[in-house]
Amino acid sequence: MDAVSLQDFSTLFSLVGRAARIRAERRLGDFGLHAGQQFFLKCLWESDGSTVGELARRVRVEGPTATQAIKRMEAAGMVRRTPDVQDARRSRIWLTPLGRDIWPKVDAELRRLEDELLAPFSAEEREQLVSLLLRLYDAAQGDGREDGPVAF
Repeated sequence: MDAVSLQDFSTLFSLVGRAARIRAERRLGDFGLHAGQQFFLKCLWESDGSTVGELARRVRVEGPTATQAIKRMEAAGMVRRTPDVQDARRSRIWLTPLGRDIWPKVDAELRRLEDELLAPFSAEEREQLVSLLLRLYDAAQGDGREDGPVAF
């Protein structure tokens, strides 16, 4: 078998990512979420009352991207914003009862999707795949600007 070129790898990696994202978007849409918002829900589930900056760092997005996601989630009634008691320039983000109610359902649905996507692999192959993807993630960072594993 011929070696896979970087271009072939990049194309295949992109296609896999896109296909998985499309499937996730469909399922998240059933909960009124856009792709990516599940990461904010998870972070708030684990650490309710975080600032937008804290959430952006944990989800590994820029501040304006986090702000936009939070605004959408706020408009959908999933989160609420309160002023930070120690610094009025910041606000804290809290799950509403709706946000708190849907996270376990979203999490369960995403786990079902993960099981479907990984169904062709044995448990050992799944572990190996995750290990390889973590190594690839480390290599892709290259410039060292990231600070540790992704929070999700």
